[in-house]
Amino acid sequence: MKNARIIVMAELAYASVCYLAAVGAMLYFIGFVNGLPVPKAINDGPLLDTPTALFIDIGLMALFGVQHSLMARRSFKSWLTRRISPAIERATYCLATTLVFAAVFYFWAPLPTVVWSIDGEPANVFFLTLAFAGWGVMFLATFMLDHFELFGLRQPWRKFRGQSTPPTEFRVSQFYRVVRHPIQSGILVGMWSTSVATLGHCVFAGGMTLYILIGLYFEERDLVREFGRTYLDYRRRVGMLFPLPKREKTDAR
Repeated sequence: MKNARIIVMAELAYASVCYLAAVGAMLYFIGFVNGLPVPKAINDGPLLDTPTALFIDIGLMALFGVQHSLMARRSFKSWLTRRISPAIERATYCLATTLVFAAVFYFWAPLPTVVWSIDGEPANVFFLTLAFAGWGVMFLATFMLDHFELFGLRQPWRKFRGQSTPPTEFRVSQFYRVVRHPIQSGILVGMWSTSVATLGHCVFAGGMTLYILIGLYFEERDLVREFGRTYLDYRRRVGMLFPLPKREKTDAR
């Protein structure tokens, strides 16, 4: 009994470390893509010839996509939870994502060719404000679901407290009444809001955008499978990433 308690406490400690690492990676992600003061931002680092830099950067984006997609599949989760406690499966997923992000940040090769540039301090302030609004939406939306479950901390906490996992229920609140995936909406706004976009910035933001769209296709398919008509009706009424235009009500005759 005592050994079991120690294992549960170790799982909670492990998940706590994974949580802190994942939040740190997300904060670094914001600094990296928006050129804020971090050890290495998206346009920092030694310059390589364009084909080599593109090869490295596209490879890094592919690495992120493979890891994120593979570990999100039910078959992989089933394989993993036969080897580790199900309580730390989500935390392990977050840790793996953090390590891949660290590789992307460290090995990213800058591509300094300017794709667009809007000069002036007002433009810089406007786009930076818009970017932070996007990141704010992303973080707030995680709490409108269950922030700590999303980052893998809630599951071992329940186990530590001896609580069972409640059944999944479909709930729509706050941002989720406006768009179906506000976390991803915030990420897109945060990544693309810049007054000066280099080729490297566009490759990174474009790769992440492509992954988000592909990932949402599979996520929506799973949600329809899980919630059926309820989710189909929600999908009809609410835009995926940006609000749908309001439909005019017609008088019944």
